[in-house]
Amino acid sequence: MTDTTFAVRLESFGTRLAIVADDGCFWSYAQLAAAADRAAAALQGPRQLVIVEAANRIECVCAYLACLRRSWPVVLAEPGSTARDSRIAATFQAGLVFRESEHGAWAFQTLPGAREPALHPELCLLLSTSGSTGSPKLVRLSLTNIEKNAQAIAEYLGILSTDKAITALPLFYSYGMSVLNSHLAVGATVLLSEYSVAQDEFWQRFEAEGATSLAGVPFSFDVLERIGFRQRRYPALRYLTQAGGRLPAERVLAYADWAREQGKQMFVMYGQTEAAPRMAYVPPAQLSENPDCIGVPVPGGAFELIEEDGQPVTAADQPGELVYRGPNVMMGYAESAADLARGAGPAELRTGDLACRKANGNYYIVGRKSRFSKILGLRISLDEIERWLEQRGVYGAVGGDDKLIAVAMVQREGRAELKQALLERFGLPASAVEVRVLDPLPTLPSGKVDHRAVLRLVRQAAGEELPEAPRSLIEAYSVVLGVQDVRPEDSFLDLDGDSVSFVDISLLIESYLGHLPENWEARSIAELEALKQPVAAVQDEHRPRRFAVAAMVAFSLLAVGEGSLQMRHYLKTGRSAASLLTGSGAMAFNKDWGLTTYRPHFSRTVLANGGRFDVNSLGFRSPEIDAAPQANELRVVVAGASTVSGAYAATNQDTFPSLLEQRLRQQMPSRPVNVVNAGIEGYTLDDIERLVERALIGLKPAAVVIYPGFNDMSGICRAARSHEKPAHAPQPSLPRWMLTREILSKNTVSLREPPVRATVVDPAQHMTDGYAARLDAIVSRLQSAGIVPVLMTVARATKHEQQPGSVQLAQTALFYNPCLDLSGLLKASAMYNRAIANVARQRHTALVDLARAMPGGRDYFVDGGHFTARGERFTADYLFRSMYSHPDLARGLGIPQRMEVASGGAFTSKDK
Repeated sequence: MTDTTFAVRLESFGTRLAIVADDGCFWSYAQLAAAADRAAAALQGPRQLVIVEAANRIECVCAYLACLRRSWPVVLAEPGSTARDSRIAATFQAGLVFRESEHGAWAFQTLPGAREPALHPELCLLLSTSGSTGSPKLVRLSLTNIEKNAQAIAEYLGILSTDKAITALPLFYSYGMSVLNSHLAVGATVLLSEYSVAQDEFWQRFEAEGATSLAGVPFSFDVLERIGFRQRRYPALRYLTQAGGRLPAERVLAYADWAREQGKQMFVMYGQTEAAPRMAYVPPAQLSENPDCIGVPVPGGAFELIEEDGQPVTAADQPGELVYRGPNVMMGYAESAADLARGAGPAELRTGDLACRKANGNYYIVGRKSRFSKILGLRISLDEIERWLEQRGVYGAVGGDDKLIAVAMVQREGRAELKQALLERFGLPASAVEVRVLDPLPTLPSGKVDHRAVLRLVRQAAGEELPEAPRSLIEAYSVVLGVQDVRPEDSFLDLDGDSVSFVDISLLIESYLGHLPENWEARSIAELEALKQPVAAVQDEHRPRRFAVAAMVAFSLLAVGEGSLQMRHYLKTGRSAASLLTGSGAMAFNKDWGLTTYRPHFSRTVLANGGRFDVNSLGFRSPEIDAAPQANELRVVVAGASTVSGAYAATNQDTFPSLLEQRLRQQMPSRPVNVVNAGIEGYTLDDIERLVERALIGLKPAAVVIYPGFNDMSGICRAARSHEKPAHAPQPSLPRWMLTREILSKNTVSLREPPVRATVVDPAQHMTDGYAARLDAIVSRLQSAGIVPVLMTVARATKHEQQPGSVQLAQTALFYNPCLDLSGLLKASAMYNRAIANVARQRHTALVDLARAMPGGRDYFVDGGHFTARGERFTADYLFRSMYSHPDLARGLGIPQRMEVASGGAFTSKDK
């Protein structure tokens, strides 16, 4: 039994760098231990089972380590899974769950109705055998299991304290967990990343941080090939590791050769969750000669091959079930709460894999005991079919049961030829095999091929392609039976039809003839064809022309729809067409400033989410502020448009300026801090310039942060219209106050993309120098007033055109910029951000490059540019860290340049 684990020894590595997050926050080992202990404060009372939704985030790492340090057994689960499926919590009587709330905060939550099941003192970790939390069968791992396996992995990989491993796999997957465990066990650094290897941001981080290792499953290596990984250079990279399924021998050789040429190492490994998880690896020096092998046992482990009669296999290259023994073998499975009190079971693990041992001592897998289908008495190995596909150069996967063998291939050509070759090679009836194109192949959250999904999707695709009625019975017989030479005089029995194809042929005949003749199986095709009767076409001669009724129905639907939209808009924002007509809207003209702002003292309740929109006496969505700063007050103003004011923030406190204020007050509790939200929807840079001059300078802030937004981008289309008339699809001809008009316009942008937008303009030809000049004037005016200007680049939801859902996210921006397509929109965004960066550089003022740092997508954006709650928190955190990390800015604001982001930040940064 192991008394301590790596989690308990964190402090021994002191100031060594332990964790670096996506946003640049870092934690030393001492700080990580302190953060884990702060998280452990929630673990009160008798020892309970805890579920941790393990995202690749510092909060989740701290929660996991907190459980290990307190010896509370923990289930690592997929983020979001406990809300979708409560079976794990209910079955095993979990007391707490660590997950993200709807407001974005990560915390331990007490589960309703939780009891206190008896827990074995050595029980440490529970993982699903399937890679998700849907399965009620869990693997029970002890303190000894995870500690010994972490040490073994660190030993054979040769992990150094100077190594930096990036998390390319989820932490709730045993492979991803083992990367974290093995590096923390030796005092190395873990680069936490929520990006995948398919994203540019992952590789930017990989290179910037100098990652020394990369772990992947077969799917990861598919991605590496697609992005040209082997054509790039990574000086800091020392080795690659691969597990989670078999990598084709050709690819293994390709990476082994590449690694040798680059002076790096390639480790092919083998494991199962039941072994915590690693059992074997191929020594890199032997990989080229053994590309089809899983290798030799890890330090402290041993293999044995067992025949079906229980006798050991002693000869080389003879198959047997692979049995593993070692200190990392699980305690057993858990299928009920009572199992959590059980001690360790047998000290050996029957893997279920069929393997052979080469004469040189390396083991290789030949199949899986459970990966067989029994078709018409034939026992078919699905793994053997996959290997056959690989030998033919076909990238695919095979699923199956006792009715169907489902082959999924990525290539789009040669499907019929492949099926015919498979039928001939394995002697299978055509009706028992389906070959379909699935690109990409379905995978589990762990990245492994999901063979169950392959069977389901192929079966579904085959069902969708069942012919309504064949063009001829000869064609039907040929397709179903897989026989090329079918003649009119042949019958089903003549063609050796089987019981599986009997049903398919009978259905096709019934569809073709309109009925199923008796004794059809013995009749010739010609006899059956003679029974077919022509079907007269039936025409409907009574088409009513009720245009008046249709018009009335359409008008009624429009009226009801518009009323619903107005009500929905009111519930969501507190505004409607009525507020515009009565003059009680949120906007008002400030005569003193000559600008439109929010209506002073305006307040509304957003019924949809229970939020509030409150405006102070100055017309800002911000608390009241004294005319002059207090002594030693840190006053910061954030100016911009609707993104700054928080178009989708539930309350004033949920906007990023307010969240920034909260961060600053937490960091400087003894100093007065006020961050004024001066964002006004619809503002352009011209409006911001006038607001700075007429209002903001008078507030005497220490700094003014400018987040310009992209409202100025509409100037591109105005400039283009002065030269040419762009072609547009028809817009709805309705009054502008009607929401129906805007809804229809915005939601048909994707329909009005090319070829309709055939005359889109190049933004580079229509962007004037006025934007940069106006921004320069704002900076100059602030500097002359003794105020520190801070410029922010503007983040976009869409990073590139190939990003999933890119057009949908950009629809609002495309609607307001009708002369641009998605490519032009991205180009224009980059041009405006370059202008912002150039002004900052020329004026020697601080630049906060949010556009580069902030991820895109729906997690952070509601639409093209407005933030979700998570986006608001990310922006506040990033701006907060920038204020401290920029020396000139820190001095200008009178704040300490060094802050303990790490020591207070494990849960200070919880809202990212």
